[in-house]
Amino acid sequence: MHTQHLQAETFLSTLSSRRSTKSIVAPGPTPEQLEQCFKAATFAPDHAALRLWRFVTISPPHVEAFAELAIAASLRAGLPMREEKMASIRRWLKNVPLLIGMAYQMHHDHPKVSALEQSLSMGAAVMNLQNSLHAMGFGTFWSTGLGTYTDEVPAALGFDSLDYQFVGFLSVGTIQGDMPLAVKRPDPQEIVHAWVPNPSV
Repeated sequence: MHTQHLQAETFLSTLSSRRSTKSIVAPGPTPEQLEQCFKAATFAPDHAALRLWRFVTISPPHVEAFAELAIAASLRAGLPMREEKMASIRRWLKNVPLLIGMAYQMHHDHPKVSALEQSLSMGAAVMNLQNSLHAMGFGTFWSTGLGTYTDEVPAALGFDSLDYQFVGFLSVGTIQGDMPLAVKRPDPQEIVHAWVPNPSV
């Protein structure tokens, strides 16, 4: 029991220390580490065993090529992007050792699993993926930029908008410099309340 308690404390401490960071460099995870993390993603809640999660990995030198594709697609889609923003994207992705595109297969009008449940399952899978990478010592950043909301960018990664909902990218790598400062989190009492029956009903 004591060992189990220590394991739980370590696990909770790891979860509580996760931070989002864009300041990452090589090395990224090994193929073996990445496989473990993707396996963790498959343990997300999965009503009716739809297995809807999908991921695509983009590694150097293809990361920079993808950046150009995303910028061009965004401009073609009429999304405003200033020169400074384009330069910032290029600087950031130049050092990123791994970019993961993320989508889920939509099961339209499923009799048991609503669109909301499918979306929540994908979010849970991404969180499992991020927490697993964090536990291995890597930094991650979930971005919904880079043309996420265009049709062209997801399609270029193999996700037709008729069948898949694209949810963005996870940049992954070794944290450069110090871990980002902790973000102030709400007190649990601010987000939880206990329900009791109304005696007058």
